[in-house]
Amino acid sequence: MKFARALLLFLTAIVFATLPAVAQKMKMEDIKASAAKAKNFPSGPIDFVCTTSPGSSVAAWCHNLAKGFSDELGVPVEVQFKKGGSQHEPVLYVSDKPADGQTMMHVSASFYGYFHLPHYKRNYQDHFQFIAQVENHTYGVAVAKNNKWGIKNFKDMVRVAKENCGKLVMGSNKIGSTHHRHQIAFLNAAGIGKCVRYVPYQGDGDTVKDVMGGHIDIGQASPRTWRPHLKAGTAIPIVMKLDKPLDDPDWKDVPTVRDVGLDYTIPHHWQGLAVKKGTPEPIMDKLILALHNMYKRPYFKEYLAKGTHIDLNIRDDRDWINADMAKYQAVVKKFMIDNKMIKP
Repeated sequence: MKFARALLLFLTAIVFATLPAVAQKMKMEDIKASAAKAKNFPSGPIDFVCTTSPGSSVAAWCHNLAKGFSDELGVPVEVQFKKGGSQHEPVLYVSDKPADGQTMMHVSASFYGYFHLPHYKRNYQDHFQFIAQVENHTYGVAVAKNNKWGIKNFKDMVRVAKENCGKLVMGSNKIGSTHHRHQIAFLNAAGIGKCVRYVPYQGDGDTVKDVMGGHIDIGQASPRTWRPHLKAGTAIPIVMKLDKPLDDPDWKDVPTVRDVGLDYTIPHHWQGLAVKKGTPEPIMDKLILALHNMYKRPYFKEYLAKGTHIDLNIRDDRDWINADMAKYQAVVKKFMIDNKMIKP
């Protein structure tokens, strides 16, 4: 009797352990079947709108994605960089195109906040469908080695900010972005939120450029963007905006926000893809299938190996994505109101 019970428990454990893999396989078969219906897609070159600047760390991802879609779908994919008005320019551009999948837009977790900005004339619910969250990205804070304040670590930054309240300047991505919200949460948790001024940038490449040029004092950017300056010894990493150390030679010994005693909810950043609402599901599924397949290609494996700040995590369930947007748009709206980024 005991043996039969033990055997039953063992077999049950095996079944439950294999269920996620079976479900994933079934889901992928459904995607393939749906994608097969989009026989006439694409009908020509695809327009891929990358909502950042050509010098940002995400630009490399956009170019790789364009190559991947071109290889998988057999048509040219042209990257266009549009970023004006905290991404309002690309939002207007894509929403005015046909809902046929021939125009895609790069999106990110920053859109939780962008859609709340007062100048936005489009919203998520009526105008867009995110088809996948693809990668999670991490960010670090650093200063130039020759910075005029002599800042060498996190404690120095906090001390200098308090002693010179209102004089230190920190740069990160656009108003309303995940980077902006993370900077506010980070500085508030450190007790210097009112003492450090914020300068918005169109991408972290410009942020790092101005830190290294002495135009601003502190910058928040991806480890990849900081890398050449850290290797040259001209920048000093201050803190990693993660719960645990980053597995990267330049950042593995850099304290995390938890190591320096900061307690706040980290707004993790992801990169993804969107199309205009009304795009047929078979077309979206054909794009999703191409997305999964391109990451198996050698140049994507190399890209992931070099980008130690990148965590590949493709989420393409549309019901889950819509629920995620509804949840976090509400959370981010409250944060933006509480921190006077927008009016109630």
